[in-house]
Amino acid sequence: MISKSTHELRVADVMSGSVKSVASETPIGKVLEIMEDNHVHALPIVDQDQCVGIVTATDLVRLIRETNAALRSGYPHYEDCLWAVDLAHRKLDQQPIREIMSVSVEKVAPDTPLCDAAKRLSSCSRHHLVVEEDGKLVGFLSSWDVAAAFC
Repeated sequence: MISKSTHELRVADVMSGSVKSVASETPIGKVLEIMEDNHVHALPIVDQDQCVGIVTATDLVRLIRETNAALRSGYPHYEDCLWAVDLAHRKLDQQPIREIMSVSVEKVAPDTPLCDAAKRLSSCSRHHLVVEEDGKLVGFLSSWDVAAAFC
């Protein structure tokens, strides 16, 4: 339980500090595995100590839906073409995450007031903010972290 009043809270007080991240060349299949194993809904993409993007569960669901839609439209007898489904899954397992990651990343500093970060999450329609200090990833703030701080 956090003992500060909500007006005194800073991002550093509630962010996840030990952040799992992946490189932009990491295959999508491996990213899915990391997200599942770590029970997370998003991962920052870090290359050469710089956050260059973010991937969320929504990005991955969208990719899977688009892949299935493309297969269904390209193969009228989709159910009879399980080889195509297998091929698509193998391609996803090898495709680098940079091809689907969001490069538009919302960033905040650890000393940002939590209320300001909450407003930023709301105004940009995001669920995650990358926390950086001196250009380095130091944490990750989710809308769930914010909600828990206010409850």
